[in-house]
Amino acid sequence: MHGLHPGEELRGQIGGFPKWPQGPRIDADLDAPVLGAAIEWLTANLRWFDREQWDRFLPARQFPEGTVLELLVLCRILRRGRFRDHPLISGAIELALTLVASEPFRADIGRGDEKFPYRTYLVALLADLGYPVPSAADRVHTVLATGCGAWMGGWHTPLARLELQYALELGGFVSALPPVNALVGQTIVGAAPDPLYVRDDEVYALTHVVFYATDFAARPMSDEPGLVDTVRTLLGMYLALGNMDLAGELLLCTLTIRSDDCAITTHGWRALARHRRADGSVPGPLYDPARWSTLHGELAEAYAFGTCHHTTMVAAMAAAEREHHHAR
Repeated sequence: MHGLHPGEELRGQIGGFPKWPQGPRIDADLDAPVLGAAIEWLTANLRWFDREQWDRFLPARQFPEGTVLELLVLCRILRRGRFRDHPLISGAIELALTLVASEPFRADIGRGDEKFPYRTYLVALLADLGYPVPSAADRVHTVLATGCGAWMGGWHTPLARLELQYALELGGFVSALPPVNALVGQTIVGAAPDPLYVRDDEVYALTHVVFYATDFAARPMSDEPGLVDTVRTLLGMYLALGNMDLAGELLLCTLTIRSDDCAITTHGWRALARHRRADGSVPGPLYDPARWSTLHGELAEAYAFGTCHHTTMVAAMAAAEREHHHAR
């Protein structure tokens, strides 16, 4: 016995571990419509990633550059597959270059505040995609060299240190922090949390640790006891709640730590397809169709984008990585 349940070969032979007929395996290309439709919706709504357009209609964000950062993460995954030359990628890079090359962004990097890891990540993503911004990279080097923000100190949270080190490794920056693999054990993943007693924000922390540890499924992850069972249990919980934002992140996690399907991941991929809106977007937890139906024009566009864009990007990341796994 291991993890949260006995081995599958013992199903039906142990009290409390019932046996039922195996469901049909998921069609390998079921996620293809999700991926294509999501990418087309994101491309059609590219202007909403611009901060000025967002601020016209939507609430101010704690980290305004976050939407562009997440979009570049998706583009980096798309570059591995058949969408490598899609206009979404060039449009996202253009948006990011305008942002990162600006003096206000460089000044924000220089503060070395709590958003420093994410701004560094944005600089690193552009460089990794082939569009380095030397002036912004120089500012990152300066913060690291002068100790601004004391990011090499041990009092930052393990997740913050991991996020920064992942960005620094991606961007080729020299760091005194331990490597990503050495930091994973200090995070929630190393704590082996009980999936029944974690908050939403803690689940997001867990998924992001898995993403950084595997470079979004580009490299294997060291075996963390019980992690596969924890992720699958959490996936079942969030599918039952209808939260496709965390369900999508957890589906991506299942691909990074174990690519074979099981009953719950099969259900997850089908649920992701079923939750799509007619326009190809995937609604997030805050989306209310009744509220959306009362809006018109740009207000309706803004509401749909604000409540659907992150979940749609997550769905596209998961579907793209699944397609990449099947193409191997």
